[in-house]
Amino acid sequence: MNGKDNEKIQRLIERFDSPVPRYTSYPTALEWSEEFNAELFWKAIKSREQKAPLSVYVHLPFCENQCLYCGCNTVISRRKNVIDDYMDHLLSELAFYGEMLGKGITVEQLHFGGGTPNFLRIEDWQKLLASLREIFSFSKDIEQSIELDPMVLSPEYLEYLFKEGFNRVSFGIQDITPKVLGSVNRPQDIEHLDAVILHARKLGFVSVNLDFIYGLPHQTRESYAENLAFIRKHRPDRLAFFSYAHVPWMKSNQKKMDETALPVPEEKLRIYLRVREELLSEGYVQIGMDHFALPGDELSKALASHALHRNFMGYTTKPELDLLGLGASAISQINRVFAQNPVKYNRYKKAVKGEGPRFEKGYGKNDEDEMRSEIIRSIMGSFFFSISGFEKKWNVSFKERFAAEISALQEFAADGLLIVNDDSILLTENGTFGVRHIAKIFDAFRNGNAKTGFSRGI
Repeated sequence: MNGKDNEKIQRLIERFDSPVPRYTSYPTALEWSEEFNAELFWKAIKSREQKAPLSVYVHLPFCENQCLYCGCNTVISRRKNVIDDYMDHLLSELAFYGEMLGKGITVEQLHFGGGTPNFLRIEDWQKLLASLREIFSFSKDIEQSIELDPMVLSPEYLEYLFKEGFNRVSFGIQDITPKVLGSVNRPQDIEHLDAVILHARKLGFVSVNLDFIYGLPHQTRESYAENLAFIRKHRPDRLAFFSYAHVPWMKSNQKKMDETALPVPEEKLRIYLRVREELLSEGYVQIGMDHFALPGDELSKALASHALHRNFMGYTTKPELDLLGLGASAISQINRVFAQNPVKYNRYKKAVKGEGPRFEKGYGKNDEDEMRSEIIRSIMGSFFFSISGFEKKWNVSFKERFAAEISALQEFAADGLLIVNDDSILLTENGTFGVRHIAKIFDAFRNGNAKTGFSRGI
């Protein structure tokens, strides 16, 4: 790194290393209410166009091992029979929505996350997929994706999933260096990882994706070179590089981590810059703030046409789809209404049985929320926002409606982080590192200040 690079890094850290939302939704979940009136959600379901297609997410929370960095909603167990009770309630919830929505609705996207979805046994998948197919009609070109822990995955298991129609797979790698993995209680066998990825390619998955984390204990630019070599070897279709969010006040497992071994903000940003430079040189396209894809991938194409969006499942090319979430902690978005299932396993079971509130919390958006959501989604997804397109859709003057926000953007523009004109807002390369902070300008709940409870921007 030369002096100019060091100066750039220091400026980015000074401006962006503070708590800020990730904006998987707007308003953020912090604004959702536990006093949420579930009737809003039922009305949203009833008002749907009867044949409008859906996106469905199923949360499978079980893991055999507790990784110290994890921020997901999980249940740790090595006893496979714990899934029996959960499966009964999950299928009951599915049947409930079959009655609410009516059978035969087309599903264009089906995603399974966790936890570790491959904690399920084959017989569990047989019951779950049969029930989903009984209620929904799977589109002939459905995007059927799953997150898998490759270390507890056999060739036969992967073959079964492929035969059942799964065409996209994401493997949680996180890191491959022993010192880092030992510090976060994440055992890995590199030869096994190699074999699993190669087998997925051989089977014919349309997209093989790898997930990594930067900012973990003992990670450095030098150690991350091994991760980059692994990536060059397998050349995945998509890559996720998640910034580790250290929030021990929210996730007790993170308290067991050695905080003194976490990279300082300067080193963490340098790791990301090295990753970014390497991947761009390898032909990857930067997708939003933490993803990369090969040029022919549909996400890359959507980015080029400013049609990329972001939701609870990540970056998507189909923002028009309503999202139905199933399982503990799963989130649904039907029209303008967010609703989250109970997070705790026992509360979820009571909700399904009608013995407690159906939702943990939720939120119904008004026009103002929806306008701001559209702006934030566009900035987060494409680093671009069309003012003229927005004015045409909403029949408002952007300059008048968001005068305070435009004024606040001028400071970013003066620093070369974005370009604002009468027609659009466009983030520069340096501006993409602070995309969350720039998006925050349009967050009416932040009032110009980050709120405690969010992870840091770097």
